[in-house]
Amino acid sequence: MAELDQIDTKILRELQGNADIANADLAAKIGLSPSACLRRVAKLRDTGVIRKTVAVIDPAQIGRPLGAVINLEFHRHGNQYRQDFIRKARALDAVRQCYVVTGEVTGVMVLQMRDIAEYTALCEALFDTDDNIVWYRTYIVTEVLKNEPGVAI
Repeated sequence: MAELDQIDTKILRELQGNADIANADLAAKIGLSPSACLRRVAKLRDTGVIRKTVAVIDPAQIGRPLGAVINLEFHRHGNQYRQDFIRKARALDAVRQCYVVTGEVTGVMVLQMRDIAEYTALCEALFDTDDNIVWYRTYIVTEVLKNEPGVAI
């Protein structure tokens, strides 16, 4: 875990709100010189605190309005079985998040798709042909109440 001071925390808050901000503007908001701000952001990147910078896109605006959350259960929990599933899940563009979790289910997936036909094809590719999947349950997203990328700082 990286050691963060108050300035690093301020930088992270600002960048989570707008990663497209110019360094000079970020420096002014934080109260640093542009060169000091640039060095700090570079250090946050180099140490892995900032993993990557992305654009947050509205899925409906690009023809992927169908969201779903899927819970699933593995029959066997060995590393090889998990790795096979992870490899397949990572290869599918519709799978936006995928977690192995504790509790009543083995995994939770978040998907963003074009339509039900893509959902059906995904289920066939991931679940129906995998004898290690005991069951899966799909919850279609009807309304997004909160979807904030990033973490609380």
